[in-house]
Amino acid sequence: MATNEDILLQAQAGIETTRGTNVAATRKVYAMVTPSLNRPLAPFRNTTGTFQGRRRASYGRTKVAFSASDEATYQDLPWWLQFALKGGVTGSTDGGSPAGYVYTFVPTVTSDNLSSMTLEFGDAGNPYESGQVMVNSWTLRMDADNEAEPSWMLDLELIGRDFETTTLTTSLADRTTEPILARGTKVYIDDVGGSIGGTQKTGSLISCSITGNNAITYKAFAEDTTYVAANKVGRGEQTFDAQFTFEFDADTEFAKYRSTVAAQRKIRLEQSGGTAIHTTVFPRMRLDMYGYWSSWSRGTRVNNLTATFGFMGFYDTTATGAFTAEIVNALSALA
Repeated sequence: MATNEDILLQAQAGIETTRGTNVAATRKVYAMVTPSLNRPLAPFRNTTGTFQGRRRASYGRTKVAFSASDEATYQDLPWWLQFALKGGVTGSTDGGSPAGYVYTFVPTVTSDNLSSMTLEFGDAGNPYESGQVMVNSWTLRMDADNEAEPSWMLDLELIGRDFETTTLTTSLADRTTEPILARGTKVYIDDVGGSIGGTQKTGSLISCSITGNNAITYKAFAEDTTYVAANKVGRGEQTFDAQFTFEFDADTEFAKYRSTVAAQRKIRLEQSGGTAIHTTVFPRMRLDMYGYWSSWSRGTRVNNLTATFGFMGFYDTTATGAFTAEIVNALSALA
């Protein structure tokens, strides 16, 4: 097997039962994964009566991180959402033949149940492995004008615990996946008191992005020499923020931002497509957000004015969260 060929890079992963207890990979990961490793080197200045003071060296604890970018698909996006939003989610069958499965992700607000993975990466001649890999932050984005990226895209920032040589798990099957196109995405915006997804806003949305931050911290203690401790994870405030670019042909939403009293907006993004699961049921992505406009700026798109709104997610008591996601596909499991 050739070594050091960029095209032969691989990534594959398995979901850990216990954080920090490495497992064998169970699936290929199609995202472009880029690792980074930082071992802070601390030189102690020796007093030797010379101009060369660096004579002793020691390393601090190793910090492991990854960036990943993937084309969002109906089949793989819910697998990633187990690390980004809520782990252990199972599909609910719609009773069709063949069955469709609905995966609903409502982040748990009182306990930490995000999944972790063991990630194998590199090429077959030079493979590495990292355990307790978790999604610290993520962004889902789309731009209906971008012909180079015609689908929804998923960008992730991950942190890991260790970084060791390994042997890649073999005989993992390829999967059939279907991109979630940016074109055809519907947006619904509703007022407080109304049901989310009730009012479609047409002839308006151009692009958008949604970012979630899980504020994960890893812990280490005196006995942890090289890496942080296994299964010792801290969590801070989970936040959701978004940005939307619309054609600026009406004052409606801008007026909501200028209002003296903050006006809650309920926003749903929905896309359906791919191969029919049964009858008229197709794979679907539905993203629901609750919050308020947080910024506004004006721009142009060819000959027309545009408005770009920042959006800050706020906890909604009815939805029991600030952001939820629902994916429909034909998969009975997300292993």
